Amino acid sequence: MAATFLGTTGNWGIPQDEAGIIIADLSFDYSNQEKPVLSKGGEIIGLALYQEKVEVKLSGLVAKTSPFAGKIGAALALANAMPAHLQAASGGTTIIKQINLALNNEDFEKIDITATHYPFVASSP
Repeated sequence: MAATFLGTTGNWGIPQDEAGIIIADLSFDYSNQEKPVLSKGGEIIGLALYQEKVEVKLSGLVAKTSPFAGKIGAALALANAMPAHLQAASGGTTIIKQINLALNNEDFEKIDITATHYPFVASSP
C-alpha cells in the first residue's frame, strides 16, 4: 500500500529504481577542498573553494530480470536526479568506485554501490 500523507510532510521515498537495482537507499554527499588566505595575524580573510565532488551511495536488491551490470571505473548513469547543490556548472561524470554483492541462503541478492561524481570530467574523451 502506498503511504498516506496527513498535514505538512516532506518528500517521501525514492522516485524510481536504478537500472538493474530495486533501490532501497540512495545518498549524495557533497564536498570540496578549501584553501584559506590568512592575514599577518593568522586570521582567515579569504577562502578558495575548489575540487567539488559528490560521493554517491546506493543500496538495494539485484533485479532478477536485467540485473545490474556496471563495472568498476565505468560511468554510472543514475535514474534518480542528483540534487543541484554544486556550485559548478551542471554536467560531469559519475564513476563507479566500489561494488559490493551479498548473497544469503534465505534472502535476496543485495548490492551496494559507491561512486563519485566529478562535475568537470567529460564522459568521453
